[in-house]
Amino acid sequence: MKKINLKTIVIIVVMLVVIVLGVVAVTQAKIFISGATSDVEPNNVVAASSEDGKSATIAWTSEKESIGKIEYGTTAASLVLMMADSVATTNHSLVLNQLRPGTNYYYRIRVGDEVFDDGGMPFIFKTKGEMVSTATPVPTTAVAGAPLATVSPAPNKTVCDTKTDYNKDGVTNSLDIITCKNQGGIVPTQAPSASKIDCTKIISDYNSDGVVNSLDRINCLQSQR
Repeated sequence: MKKINLKTIVIIVVMLVVIVLGVVAVTQAKIFISGATSDVEPNNVVAASSEDGKSATIAWTSEKESIGKIEYGTTAASLVLMMADSVATTNHSLVLNQLRPGTNYYYRIRVGDEVFDDGGMPFIFKTKGEMVSTATPVPTTAVAGAPLATVSPAPNKTVCDTKTDYNKDGVTNSLDIITCKNQGGIVPTQAPSASKIDCTKIISDYNSDGVVNSLDRINCLQSQR
């Protein structure tokens, strides 16, 4: 029977040690790359919105007591808001306040330098209720040549017209419109005429001074420019 010398035994032992160390190193590298630390990794992650949609509770458990943080926001790329545990615990429950109803929120959990999410993407939940629109109403601009809106009279208000002798002087003219307005009547907004007014035929009190004269012709001409 051939004897195995001491040198061969030492070589075999060294090779076995190297193999074991290699396996351990690979395992640790996998844990480091995946960012998973079993004793603080979040389990049973649940997000629950309040009925009014203005708050939500994020809860999870961990094997080891730790201080967890929630980083959240309304888009996956801007998790700029934060809420953290006040003490180390294995049963985590954080309430996020001042949320918008009917809105998607994205979040991830951070424990120390470790970040935990949903397979490389943030967790997501939606608050209850209907989304409140924050859009600013766009003011309507009148287009030149377009008819202007007619003023709707309020209840029991008279709509002034040019065919009624409001001042009872036997003549229907612009003074009647003034009398109607003074009595609380409403003058509807007229659509601009497609053609210019003949200012040489003055029949209206353009400057509203109660008298139809040459000053009204001047005001009429200026309005045609």
